[in-house]
Amino acid sequence: MSHEPRKAVVAAVALSFAATLLVGCSSSGDDDAANGARKKTPETSGGDHTPENTRSARPPLGKAALKKALLRKGEVKGVDVEPLPGDEATARLALAGGGAKPAACSPLVHMAAHTSVPAPESRGSVTTSRDDGLVTSVGLLGHREGDAAKIVADVEAAVNKCTGGFRDESGSYQDVVPLPDPTEGDEGVSYSMKSTVDGQRMPLTFTVVRSGSTLAIFFGTNLIEPDKTEPAPEVVRAQLAKLPD
Repeated sequence: MSHEPRKAVVAAVALSFAATLLVGCSSSGDDDAANGARKKTPETSGGDHTPENTRSARPPLGKAALKKALLRKGEVKGVDVEPLPGDEATARLALAGGGAKPAACSPLVHMAAHTSVPAPESRGSVTTSRDDGLVTSVGLLGHREGDAAKIVADVEAAVNKCTGGFRDESGSYQDVVPLPDPTEGDEGVSYSMKSTVDGQRMPLTFTVVRSGSTLAIFFGTNLIEPDKTEPAPEVVRAQLAKLPD
């Protein structure tokens, strides 16, 4: 029996699910991102230690370049890739909302909405699905390199501060668990949590990777096996391989 009908159904449900989840996150906080120490920063010259003032700092990807860098259908074998309708509006709403409670947890809600504080200079997203039920949403954010490094630190600090859970205007988030840092890119952070929106409890696993001035956000959920939510490794590898060195 062909798996194509099943794959088509899973892909359609995945697209709807990812859009619903991001809409649920769209009323999150604005400018209360937690501050944390940087794990790694590009080498500096002279006495100024801000990465954006270094000779090695890379400029943000422009809108056209970022769009070109996003994964496309057919680039990962066995994985469907689709655009995420309404994602841009959702990201804008996330930055204009009322904030997470406690406010230090806002960076985690921003990651789920594929955005950040400060706001990215360019951004884009897709959702991917496999016929085993694993859905991996992918967001790319173009930043100044120093801002990108700070956002990674803010997310790491929020993970460590918010293990007891938090709320936003649309729902609650529990069981925030730090996971081993990703080995790809210049630096990154991984964590899992459970989101409850409209009474539906959804386990999620996030991997955030900084590659120069670009942040790549991956979060996974599973429509068939809810506890197997690690972002698809082949999707992570393929997306990071498309980013500039």
